[in-house]
Amino acid sequence: MNTGSFVKGMVTGAVIGMGISMVANPIDERDRRRIAKKTSKLFTTIGSIADNVIDVMK
Repeated sequence: MNTGSFVKGMVTGAVIGMGISMVANPIDERDRRRIAKKTSKLFTTIGSIADNVIDVMK
């Protein structure tokens, strides 16, 4: 068994599972805004960490 095939199968299964769960239980607008806000904060944090790492490497 090829490891690449196993990983592709796992990813495909995860994507299909997420799609089915979204159809069965769609996200309402309030949850969507909350997820967007948390994602924005996450990317801001990742950006500041990356800047600090780059500064340390210089």
